[in-house]
Amino acid sequence: HSLSLRATTLPSVPDETEEPARTNAPVFVVGCPRSGTTLLYHMLLSAGRFVRFRSETHVFNTLAPRFGGLRTAADRQLALEVWLRSDNHQLTTLSDDAVRSMITTECRHAGDFLRLIMEAMGARQGMPRWAETTPDHVLYMPQIRDQIPGALFLHVVRDGRDVAASMARQGWIRPLPAHRERPALASAAYWQWVVERGRAAGTALGADYCEVRYEDLVDAPVDTLAKLGRFIGQPLDWDHIQRVGIGSVGKPNTSFPGAQGGFKGRWRTELPAADARDVDGMLARTLRTLGYESDSPGGGPLVALHASAYAWRFAARHWIKGHTPLGRRSTDLGFFAPGSMRVSDEKLRQAMPDGGA
Repeated sequence: HSLSLRATTLPSVPDETEEPARTNAPVFVVGCPRSGTTLLYHMLLSAGRFVRFRSETHVFNTLAPRFGGLRTAADRQLALEVWLRSDNHQLTTLSDDAVRSMITTECRHAGDFLRLIMEAMGARQGMPRWAETTPDHVLYMPQIRDQIPGALFLHVVRDGRDVAASMARQGWIRPLPAHRERPALASAAYWQWVVERGRAAGTALGADYCEVRYEDLVDAPVDTLAKLGRFIGQPLDWDHIQRVGIGSVGKPNTSFPGAQGGFKGRWRTELPAADARDVDGMLARTLRTLGYESDSPGGGPLVALHASAYAWRFAARHWIKGHTPLGRRSTDLGFFAPGSMRVSDEKLRQAMPDGGA
């Protein structure tokens, strides 16, 4: 497979004369859930120079919508209290007082909130740059770039049929009434909506946006990481990444490099035959645009109607979430509930700048 790079220019791997802004720019690893964002994020952390923070932050997709984009002092204070009670804050190993002080005096919006915390961790760990990997931040890339100038975006794309099979097992996407017993169709439609929305935003981001196929990352990590390294302005050496082996790099499952048993085409055996046929038909056009093969000429008018209905529902809910009082009240803060991540002593030791020694 070839790496899909939708950027107008690719900077070379940095040397001493490389532009510091690119070399130290924050990197957002985004994509539809179950697409491999965590794997790529752990590869970046294993490469070095990035703040070690092994968690999704959910700042733009959850905290900001719930608290008005953190644009007023009152909203920032409410968001801060939620953050300080969360496991995320515990994993930063920053003190309550330090976070309160910088958010109170320097924060203007959600971008500042995330940047200030990450930079404080960077100073504590001696790391010059940071990365972030909340998958749904793919829906907020223009907002992130506006609030964090210079940010770079890596959009991980995986075969939507495999994503649909994986998401259907999780039960994350509520099907339409007609598909109550066919959750894979709702998951496939969500993948298509997210990927197409992300690609459209990426066009506007230009040279700060890059797409990478998950299958390329797994099948050809050396070449793929070399190209990504040129994009982010930092070498990504696969041998070094394997030696450090943070997170899923060191403990791969069957979807990751070096694992046994393969991973591609699981949708053919994991989905019922009718679901596999309709998922393939629903996604055929988008799959081919991304370079994947499809068995279907298309899903026909009924499948297209279903896809449109799901897309309308996803877009409407996304707009309500970010633009209405109802959206603010209904945004689920479960990710920030104390104890939701089951932070262990081992995780806290990993988060310490000296490894807890």
